Amino acid sequence: MNRASAAVRNTPPRLAALCLLGLLPAAQAVQPQQPAPAFDALAGHQGEVRLVDFWASWCGPCLQALPRYEALRQELHASGFEVIGVDVDQRPQDGAKLLQTLHLSYPQVVDPQGRLAELYGVNGMPASYLIDRKGQVRQVHVGFDKNDIEPLRKAVAQLVEEK
Repeated sequence: MNRASAAVRNTPPRLAALCLLGLLPAAQAVQPQQPAPAFDALAGHQGEVRLVDFWASWCGPCLQALPRYEALRQELHASGFEVIGVDVDQRPQDGAKLLQTLHLSYPQVVDPQGRLAELYGVNGMPASYLIDRKGQVRQVHVGFDKNDIEPLRKAVAQLVEEK
């Protein structure tokens, strides 16, 4: 079984079906300059610059992104930046097991049915949404490569300076 089919097998069924069948219309996907859809963990950090990161334990690029987002959070948290992870593992224990090894300090939300992922219009993994202090989505990024972190760092630094 190749990596793609293993990923599909472990994806929450609703999210997998929507992603693979192209049933997440662009009109539903959250875009820059739109208000970020609210959920409890996000609302708890109003007034901060936030990065909402949708991830899963089976996602290779997610495994690269998580510790880099932790480092970025450590660097910029005092300036008003927070990362909020959203684990879409169908089996929450899979995500919990991974988190035990990574020791991430930022809040995590468990979304095994993919409701938040659907609300945001997630169409690939990982998917991140950079949200400014006013609650507007400023960037949407799907996928992850180690070279993505520096442009993100610059964007976050710019947003935390905006009051």
